[in-house]
Order: sequence, then C-alpha cells, then structure tokens
Amino acid sequence: MTFATQEPTSRYNGAVTPISPSFQQESLFKDSEIWRDAPVLTGTTKFNPLPDVKNIMVTGGAGFIACWVVRHLVLTYPEAYNVVSFDKLDYCASLNNTRVLEHEPNFSFYKGDITNPVEVMDCLKRYKIDTIFHFAAQSHVDLSFGNPFGFTHTNVYGTHVLLESARKAGIKRFIHVSTDEVYGEVKDDEDDLLETSILAPTNPYAASKAAAEMLVNSYKKSFKLPVIIVRSNNVYGPHQYPEKIIPKFTCLLARGEPVVLHGDGSPTRRYLFAGDAADAFDTILHRGQLGEIYNVGSYDEISNLSLCHKLLAEMEIIPSRSPPSSPPCNYTTSPPSSLPPEAEPEEFHRWVKYTHDRPFNDHRYAVDGTKLRQLGWEPKTTFEEGLRITVDWYRRFGEKWWDDITDVLTPFPMTAGGRDGVLDQEVAEVCDKPVTSRLRESRGGRKSSDILKEAPGWSRSRLQLHQHQHHCKHRTRKDHHHMRETSRDNTDSVSSRIPRSCALASPRPRKLASNTGLVSPGLTLDEDDSFDDEATTYDRRTIFYDNKPQSRKKRKLSTMVDDITNNNRSFNEKARGNLT
Repeated sequence: MTFATQEPTSRYNGAVTPISPSFQQESLFKDSEIWRDAPVLTGTTKFNPLPDVKNIMVTGGAGFIACWVVRHLVLTYPEAYNVVSFDKLDYCASLNNTRVLEHEPNFSFYKGDITNPVEVMDCLKRYKIDTIFHFAAQSHVDLSFGNPFGFTHTNVYGTHVLLESARKAGIKRFIHVSTDEVYGEVKDDEDDLLETSILAPTNPYAASKAAAEMLVNSYKKSFKLPVIIVRSNNVYGPHQYPEKIIPKFTCLLARGEPVVLHGDGSPTRRYLFAGDAADAFDTILHRGQLGEIYNVGSYDEISNLSLCHKLLAEMEIIPSRSPPSSPPCNYTTSPPSSLPPEAEPEEFHRWVKYTHDRPFNDHRYAVDGTKLRQLGWEPKTTFEEGLRITVDWYRRFGEKWWDDITDVLTPFPMTAGGRDGVLDQEVAEVCDKPVTSRLRESRGGRKSSDILKEAPGWSRSRLQLHQHQHHCKHRTRKDHHHMRETSRDNTDSVSSRIPRSCALASPRPRKLASNTGLVSPGLTLDEDDSFDDEATTYDRRTIFYDNKPQSRKKRKLSTMVDDITNNNRSFNEKARGNLT
C-alpha cells in the first residue's frame, strides 16, 4: 500500500464528459474539497505493461473497490495505460474517490449508466477502449431483499448490455468482477471452495451476480469474447460507502451511538483490505489467463460479534481483548469462540445491541485462492493493520465524504440513499441480548428509536418519522390478515400447498414492468401476483405440467440437497488434486 500527498489547485473539470441531457453538472460535481486532506491510497504491485492494452474502461469507477483500481492503474502506469472511469454516480459513489486524479493526463471520467447501450457504446468508441474492468453493480444484500428487481436490472441486464457492446466493439479483455456469495453458504467443516465449485446463491444479490456470470460464460462460448471472471470475498477499507458493517459501525461509534447486530452476531466473513484487492486485480490483468476464473480470498475470518470487539477496542471504548503481540485473526477454519452474552463486560452491552436477522443470512463463505496465489499474488495487510487504517480514515472523513448518511446507518436501511427502491422491512426492534425467534415473539424488545434516544447526539430524520408512522398505521391490518391466513391454513392444509405450475398461471391482464418501477425491456408483471389457495386444489399424488398429469417423485428435498453437496465436495477434491 502506498501513501502519497498531492494538492491540485483546480476543481474537477476537463476530465468529465457529461452525456445525459438531464445531467446537472454544477450540483453533481460540486467540490467540497475534503479530498485534499485525505491520503492517496493505492496498491503496491507493478508489472511490465501489456503491449495489447492501452485504453482501460472501469465501470463503477467512482465506487469503492473500483476507485482503488482506478487510482492504482492511473498512478502506477502513467505512460502505459489510459484509464476511463465510467459511473452513473449512484447513491454509493462519490467523485471524491478519484478527484485527486483530475490533473493526470491518462485519466478521464465518463458519466454513464451500464444499462444504457447508447452511453456504453459511445464511451467505448470515443476512448477506443480495448480492456474492460466490470465493477458496476448493486451490491448491498439488505437492499436486495426489498428491491430485487433493481438488482436484476443493474447486475444482469446491465452486464448483458456491456457484453453485447464489448462484442460489437471488439474488446480484447473483459474482466468481470463477481463475488464469493455466488457459491452460497459454506459449513464450518467444509473445505474452501474452488473456482470449479457449484454455484448455489441464497439471496437476490448473489443470484443476480450468478446470473450475470452465466451471461459472461455464454458470450465466451458463443462469441469467443475474451473474458476473465473474478470472485472475491469481503473487501473493506477507506472509501467504502457506510452501508457495510465495518464503515457503518465505525461511523455509528464515532457519533456516540450503539451498533446493532443482526441475529446473534455469529455469522463469519473473511475480509480483504482494499489495497490487497487492487493488487489482485492488477495481477489478474497482467498475469491472468483469458477464459479462466479466479478466487480472491484471504484467511482473515472473523465473526460479526468478534468484529464489534475489535472496533470498540480500536475506538478506545473498551480495552483490547488480546495483547498486540498475539497473532492476527488468521482463522483458517473458524474464529475463536466468543464469550457468552452474560459474560461480556457491561460496557460492551452498552454499545452493542441486537435485532432480528435478515430473511436469510449465510453463516459463512470460504473460497480457495490458490489459483491466484500461483500467479504471485499474496495479501500484505493484516486485518489489525487494515482495520486501524480504516477506522482512522472514517473518523476523519466518514461524515463528510458523502452526503448525509443518517438513513444508511439504521439496522435495516429503509432506502438506498433516498434514490432507489424502498426496502420493505419492519421497524427494527432492538434488544440487549442476541435475538432468537422466541425472544423476538416476546414483548421484551425495544424499538431502535428508543435505544438511540439513550445515546448522545441522537436525532431522527423526517423520513424515518414518516416511515415509522406508516408502519404503525398498517400493522393492525397486517396482523389481522396473518390471523385470517393462519386460520385458513389450519382448516385446509392441502389447498395451501400450490404447485409452481399452478401458481404461475394467471388469467389476469398484464402490464409493462416499466409501470411498476422496473424498466428492463420486455419484462412484464401481474397487477396482483399472489397465491389464491381457496380457488386452487390438487391431488398430493399427482401434479400437472402443461395440463398433463405426472406422478410426483417421493423424494425429500433435503435428500436432493445432500446429493448436490456430496457431488460438489467430491468434485472439489478431484479439482484440488489437479491443482496440486
């Protein structure tokens, strides 16, 4: 990782190419000048430039990981590569991430949307692009539960637009950035997953990224598009929008407010510092083989509960649980067991609260990065060092780098920065102990608003008040509907189970999806997609496909899942043997 200082004297100007007619340059490119005081952060690798690479387009270049790659390529290869940052400047992006490059002759910025074929093709032709890093995506899992269509539109349709444009433009390298979440949950006793493992996503975000990968692979096979797919585990560090756990909790603690864990805080994640991620992408660009898939993985695995301890210690709120001389959190299988809630110090309970979990929360992810390490890449930043750099950066710049982030710091963000779809979630009830289903049903929980009122500097936005009032107004109606459905299920258990073939049939007229807020062409939705269990019955022994009765196989779903898991494990063992 490299630190440098640079103090340009003028604002973001000539490198900007506005395209959209509705684009307001004055307000969007207003310079708060906070970036002048921030360190210039890049990776550490440097390779001999590739002779067939000259003009690189980085989608989502004003976002988190992509801005690290942009800064690294621009400053490390000033004579070799021209870099174009392509970004629509969504809620989580900021021009502050790349303003330091405004006077670099090999850097340009293009405001565009990957779902707009005209803008994508214009950028490719205007800058004679030969290489694409595709980072742009909707990436926050919590928001994907409430706005899944938006994730499909950006992550799947947007990738398709980019692939087709790349095919027409004759792109020589298309590096598609995916995620380790496409593999799904990995149990504690299972081996790390190889690039050949079966994809089994469990949430709308991961499913959209897996679908995008299918498109990438199809263009590799059908059109011989030279592609590389990269699957990375969780990346953290400065410049990350504070909707993810590390920057969000750091900003909350800096405000003097408690943090709120989902569920019991036991899920674990592996973390990779952003500087090491930039090195990984630099290595893949220069040494990666076209047509291959690379996992980018670290060994720094830690539970959300243990992460809270480390953040509180780094913020000097509680003493550190281990001496500085102890080894970093390189937990190759599972993290050390946390203390039971009743054994935690009282100060910890003051700052760490709990609420109900996501609709589904994978316990852990684990990928094997041996293939990339064989190219010479190794992470250089320990988790302790990276966390120290990250916490210091957010304490200095976190509140001013983006617009008002108050709504993002809630346990379940209600909006994506006030611009995108609303996340349909309940008002979070916050407890002092880990939340289980039984505890949540009891009346001991307190709303997040009551907990936050106890913290100094608490305030509530008008938007949050409106959302809370709307929730209370309709809660009685929702509870009454649930009681009616429960009663109905008890009287007719057969009719409440509807085969998928029956559920998808709908005699109602359909309307364009654009009228419902989704603009992907050709996609339609029913006006009221729902299951009418009173009007549909069927024989348990027979199911109809295309109006033809077929016998139902008496096989439990759990057995099928076990078969897939076993096949996956044996396949991994064979592939691992080939690698070694």
